[in-house]
Amino acid sequence: MAIYYSTTEYPAPEEGTAVALGFFDGVHLGHRAVIGACAAQAPKLRTAALTFAENPLKALGMPCPPYLTDNPRKARLISQAGIADVIFEDFCSVRDLSPEDFVQNILRDKLNAKKVFCGFNYRFGKNGAGSADTLKTLCSVYGIEAFTVLPVYAGEEMASSTRVRELISAGDIKGANALLGYAYGISGRIDSGNHIGTAMGFPTVNIPIPEGAAVPRFGVYASRLTIDGEVYRGATNIGVHPTVGESASPLCETFILGYEGGGLYGKDALCELLSFVRGEKRFGSLEELKAQIAEDCKAVISGR
Repeated sequence: MAIYYSTTEYPAPEEGTAVALGFFDGVHLGHRAVIGACAAQAPKLRTAALTFAENPLKALGMPCPPYLTDNPRKARLISQAGIADVIFEDFCSVRDLSPEDFVQNILRDKLNAKKVFCGFNYRFGKNGAGSADTLKTLCSVYGIEAFTVLPVYAGEEMASSTRVRELISAGDIKGANALLGYAYGISGRIDSGNHIGTAMGFPTVNIPIPEGAAVPRFGVYASRLTIDGEVYRGATNIGVHPTVGESASPLCETFILGYEGGGLYGKDALCELLSFVRGEKRFGSLEELKAQIAEDCKAVISGR
């Protein structure tokens, strides 16, 4: 995988590119259909995903919904779906281009696009004036084939970033993961925490939830933790631990089942949530909390 931060620096190959277009927050099943259709053009064409480093709504001064994937994970997921290059364009550099200028100046001139792929609800150009149909019409003028990918469903649920956020907020992590096509995760550097879990016999791996990220319903989840390429089963609490002194912002705290290794502070980790166990609650004492954590671990192990 190669990552570029501007179409200007992208070394477009002479034979041309196949380009997947979209913001792709979450890289959910709908996004993967667009990305997969583009990836299928290899090796005849170099494949690239053209996205943005930050939500275009921010540049427009509008409220932004919580994000589902930070840029490093977004790039990895796109790459794993078969795309060779990920281009994080600066939205401000293209926001005032008309739909025709975007097709001519970006797709044709800078990317040498031969085929482009987008979702059914794709918008582009100044003030979002261009639609998927507009893209197809304009691309035909420049000899570029444009393909629109229809919505994707998991059961009766249509895959969309908005719906994934709703499910995460409600604690329906299995439903969210079904639409994503992978487990929703929180990544970051493990900090030292307050050591209360260690004192109770349940030392935890603490990952601060990044500002702006989608925060799951507070409570306990069965989880999977990846550190230095090693994968561990865990019981993760998302919340502000009200029993032991409420924190100012939510944390992701994981007890690793059966872990007897050394210290993990300062390491980068990915905590993926697999199923919801119970909601967060305040306990009357540390002993009550300790007993509940033991029950939570049993529930995770048994798959309840």
